[in-house]
Formats: sequence, structure tokens, C-alpha cells
Amino acid sequence: MVGLSALFVSQVLLAPVLLVPVLSKSALANESLLGGRAFSPPGETIPMGDDWDAKGITHTTNTEVDLAVALDQQLYPAMGPMVEAFAKERGVKIAVQDGTCGVSAGVLANKTADMGGFCCAPSVTDRLPGLTYHTVGIGALALITHPSNPVNSVSLNEARALFGNNIRDWSELPMSGMKLGDSEKVRAVTRLHCKIRPGHWRLILDTEQQFGWNITEVSAIKDMISQVSSTPGSIGYETLWHIDQKGLQESRPLKTLLVNDTDPRDLSAVATGKYPLYRVFNITSWGSGPAHTKLGTELAAYLVEHASQMEAKFAIVPAQDLRKNGWIFEGDELIGEPK
Repeated sequence: MVGLSALFVSQVLLAPVLLVPVLSKSALANESLLGGRAFSPPGETIPMGDDWDAKGITHTTNTEVDLAVALDQQLYPAMGPMVEAFAKERGVKIAVQDGTCGVSAGVLANKTADMGGFCCAPSVTDRLPGLTYHTVGIGALALITHPSNPVNSVSLNEARALFGNNIRDWSELPMSGMKLGDSEKVRAVTRLHCKIRPGHWRLILDTEQQFGWNITEVSAIKDMISQVSSTPGSIGYETLWHIDQKGLQESRPLKTLLVNDTDPRDLSAVATGKYPLYRVFNITSWGSGPAHTKLGTELAAYLVEHASQMEAKFAIVPAQDLRKNGWIFEGDELIGEPK
């Protein structure tokens, strides 16, 4: 991050990713038989062994810091200024890495970071002994199409059929807006990141095997934006901030679809759960054990408290608003949708 105070150090945390075993669990079909569950059981943790349990945090930054933080690529710009403000207030040095959920998981598992930031709810393998999750908020996962597409709205089941190759032409939709005799093949574009974590794209279809055989899979957000904006008939998904930011950078217009007649840009609908697709943004602290620090716990509390002050362009509904609308929390962690 450019132009931050000298007390706020932006660096890469140099650490290899520690591989941990994946625990196989069947998805709970909460909203549908096709969509996956939105959260993992909060009471479960993955054992890491006595030697790991006895370790504290070892910073691998190039300069001495008081805290090392890794944030995913949306929380980094959204919460970086808040980390800077905290560092100024306390007169401390905080190194922050702009990364991904995988980067955050790796540095936490290797105990080289005091905090990680995620754009997904944690999997069981993310639940390390002594690690506490704090939900910052949620953001709509918007469905996007080529701007020439006359379709404006789909139901959630129609979206699943479009991605699952059960609807193969846009003209098959009852409200396609297409003229009689017109045809446009469906071209589904996916970015199947964070496969072990619940929620996000898995709310559309739970596993990659459920997506159509003819999908175009991309690995980067910019490629999702580029592919959908340049391909008539395409459909993809991404958070609103990435859609707006990458679309502007690449000069590529996109069309966002209503889902169940609900606009993903209507944050009140996201807050009440009326809009059904979303990502969960979490940060972590070490609540116990040798990795715990008072300063790390205080930073986590500060960020959750100030989450409502994130700029509107990030389109994140803060945890405070989710609580008001009946979402289920255990401590600071969001674990369930409104009933």
C-alpha cells in the first residue's frame, strides 16, 4: 500500500505454506440440494501436534515489527487504512501483506503472522488450535454477463442450471428478453478458488463436478472480468468491488443480474439475507497459547468495531448490521444465516 505512515510497514511475509490434511465432510444442503453450506462447524479444530502448539509467532519480515498481518485482496485496500490508523494511535509497527485466503492460511499455519484476513468462511482445516475468527462483514457475490445480454434477472435455481449446463441457451429462460427465433449459447465462466472453504461460489453449486463440462475456468479475478466482458452469452460471478475496479481498469463494461428479483447492489437486501449469494470476510487473532498477544487481540477488536467505516465502494455489509438482521454469531464469528 503506497503512502502509508512509516509506522505501517507493507511487506511480504516470507514463509512456505504448511500443508495440512483435508478433512472430508459431506456438504449440508441448507438452502438447496445443489448449493453447499455457507459455514463450517465452529467448534471443530484441526490438531497440529504438541511442538506446533508450543510455538509462538516468528516474524519473517525484513524489519522488526510489532505485528505481522496478511489480508486478502479485498480486505487489504478496505481495512489497510484502519490498520494504519491503529498503528499511529498505538505508536507501533505493523507489517501488512496483500494476499489471498491461501496466503493467510499458510502464514497462520506456519505461525509467522499475528492476523490473517479471508474472503471466505473458514474450513475445518483453517480452524487451528488457539485461532479465533472475527467476522468483519459480508459482500454480495454478483452474477455478471456480457453487456449485450437482454436478460436482467434470474432465479437462484436458473443460475444453477446455467452454470450446471442444464440450460444451454439463454433463449430457454422464460423471461430471456430475446426475440422469437433468437439464440445465444450459454458460456459459463468460473473461478473455483478456495474449494475447501464453504460459501462463496459453492452457494451456487457445491462442487466443481456439478458445474457443466463445458465451463471456462479462470484462475484470476482479472481474467474472469476480461472473459465475461468480451464473450457474448457468458455468465460469471465476482464481488461488486472487484467488478467495478477491474472493469474500470480494463475498460470492460459488465452487466450484473438480479437474483430472485433482488439487486446485489442493494446492501439492505444483502443484510437481511434476501440476496442469496455472498462472501464472508473474516480476520483472525490468536485467542490463546504462546501465539497470543494483547496487541493482536486489540487490533482485531478495533477492526471489527470500525468495520462500518469502510468506504462504500467495497460494498461490505458490516457485522453490526448483520447482527441487527438476525444473522447467527458465535462470539465474533458469523456462523449462520437469519432464520
